[in-house]
Amino acid sequence: MKSATKRGNQIVVGSITLLVALTAVLAYLNAGDLALKKELEMNAEFLFTAGETSERVSMSQILELQPVEFEAVMDTSITDPTPVTFTGVELSRICQHFGIELLPDSLVQVSALDGYASVVTGAEALEPGNVYICIAMNGEALKPKSQGGFGPFMMVIKNVVFSQRWCKFVEEIVVR
Repeated sequence: MKSATKRGNQIVVGSITLLVALTAVLAYLNAGDLALKKELEMNAEFLFTAGETSERVSMSQILELQPVEFEAVMDTSITDPTPVTFTGVELSRICQHFGIELLPDSLVQVSALDGYASVVTGAEALEPGNVYICIAMNGEALKPKSQGGFGPFMMVIKNVVFSQRWCKFVEEIVVR
């Protein structure tokens, strides 16, 4: 009986050791990403990538595109549908400004600092007044995640029933 208990304990200890080692390796591999994510958030920037080209987009570059105010309905699993006034630039305009061709069959992946990602089609992004990269909500600048906000950048898809595809804490936009 002692032998079976000892063997069971060895299996548990071995399994825990393996899990701790795996967690350490994954944390090490992700460390570089964490530094970049923190830098992007603190500098109010996001990466904009298409093909082999990647560029950092700053808040001042977004402001140069003259953001507009628009209303969208925020509807989450924990809130009632609420009309919200956002300030942002249409994603199609950002693509055009940076010389990135956006076609109806393009896919645009928007990734967040917290690991969430959302995809919109080129057709959705090309629809006038639909997909925005926002910098303010209800007249106030979006605060970074570290300050309990949704920003500094947030993707809002105006013409969807629920806001589950919206992406707060935008870190990178990739056009394929």
